[in-house]
Amino acid sequence: MQCWVNKVAIITDCGDEVGFAVLEQLAKAGMIVIGFSKNKKMLEKVTEKLNPIIANFSGKVVLCQCNITDTKQLEAAFEKINDTYDGVDVLINNAHCDIDCLVNEGESKDFKEIIDVNINALVACTRLAAGPMIARKTRGHIINMNDLASFQIPIESKKTVYIATKAAITSVNEILRHEFRYLKANIKVTNIACGKLEGMSDPVPEEPRLRVRDIAKLVKLILNTPEQLQVHEVLLDSVVE
Repeated sequence: MQCWVNKVAIITDCGDEVGFAVLEQLAKAGMIVIGFSKNKKMLEKVTEKLNPIIANFSGKVVLCQCNITDTKQLEAAFEKINDTYDGVDVLINNAHCDIDCLVNEGESKDFKEIIDVNINALVACTRLAAGPMIARKTRGHIINMNDLASFQIPIESKKTVYIATKAAITSVNEILRHEFRYLKANIKVTNIACGKLEGMSDPVPEEPRLRVRDIAKLVKLILNTPEQLQVHEVLLDSVVE
């Protein structure tokens, strides 16, 4: 991780377990980690969780209240980051909306919210991060946190709109890879599709679950790959112990 020391990473939602675990790993590795959340109370909770461990970080953590679906807020946040740190080096697209909504009969407002967070905001964050990376001709990495359900669609699910948006992210990830190659940009893109996490409610509680800390370690491992090596996609699940 030496190449990323003092480099800037944005996590588009630092409030959930995965986002916080990734934030912790990258800050320990010496990065300047900027965590987004639209909820002020959530940022206060993150601060409380950080207080006992922040002394162990060789890097820095900056928390930013930002609703990534609000274009003006998002652009203002990135502008401030660009002015302060001269751009972003790593973007972790972790924010997601997974409320119950069916394609054929879901509420229109829910449909819009899921698409706004899972697709529109992800693309907006990617564009705002990638632009300065390309202009500066520096090394960059964009990691899209995905869901294994978009590859192995559950037989019964009330989250079919969510699943459809996650499948779209896989396409966006591959398109970006080709675009960056065409532009000769030194930017890697990686799609990480995770299975069910420990602590999630489910009618089949005995199924093996992923540990959040293992996902965070994988993110760090992918960032630590040699510059000439790109990990396109990882399907990540647990096994029976």
